[in-house]
Amino acid sequence: MGVYIDQLFNETTARTAETQMLSGTGTTAGKYYPLFKGKLVKVTIYNTPQAATSLCQAAHVKLIQQDWDPNTIIFPVGGYGLQTVAGHGGDGEERSDYVVDLVVAPDKPIDSLLIEFDSPVTPRIRVVGTFTM
Repeated sequence: MGVYIDQLFNETTARTAETQMLSGTGTTAGKYYPLFKGKLVKVTIYNTPQAATSLCQAAHVKLIQQDWDPNTIIFPVGGYGLQTVAGHGGDGEERSDYVVDLVVAPDKPIDSLLIEFDSPVTPRIRVVGTFTM
């Protein structure tokens, strides 16, 4: 059994309505296609300030795949208070880990939706998956 880690989605824009995230490490919204047939066993979501002043109190990420039951899974994301240049030394990053057991395959893309609550300002969200094959 092999293990690989890959970035599924990212977002660098404040989203106050549910919006499809950017695919992988790219700059275009879209779906993530798993590299191999296997299982998604862990989802890690990073919520990081990205500018001189950043704020993100809370968010959630939805991962959607039509063969999952349920086919939409909601992952709450921890937030951080107002971050300024002085506090921008990395201590603002919030990390949320979720253990899951979801079957994946290259021909079964995963979609996403993101919403950030409470007037977000320049947050950066990354969704990383740990897979077994």
